[in-house]
Amino acid sequence: MPRLPLVFAAVWLGLAAPAALGDELADAFAAADVNGDGHLDVDEYVAAVVVRFAEHDANGDGVLTSAELPEADADAFAMADRDGSGTLSLGEAVADRMIRFFDAGGEDAPHGVVTLEELRAYIEQRNG
Repeated sequence: MPRLPLVFAAVWLGLAAPAALGDELADAFAAADVNGDGHLDVDEYVAAVVVRFAEHDANGDGVLTSAELPEADADAFAMADRDGSGTLSLGEAVADRMIRFFDAGGEDAPHGVVTLEELRAYIEQRNG
């Protein structure tokens, strides 16, 4: 899977609001849409979260700290940090993202897919 833009980290890890919802988000979505069907399914979504997690894990210790996520929103980081350790494990990051995946998926969420339009609407709604 190709390296994904920074906006993808912000959106999929959900730790920062994306600066723009234009071409950069569309490009990131397309990069994650491995089969090119215009939908992200659960497998593609989780794979993208895993890739972004690994790219941010600068020291390779298997957890993310706030220092490794300088763009992170402190409240979102704390919410994702389910065990209160001050770090995010891969499991915590995936679990947090899965909640948002099904939130963003709208009517298609029970089918395990999300479209770019649904993702944009979800981000716009969350960012007021």
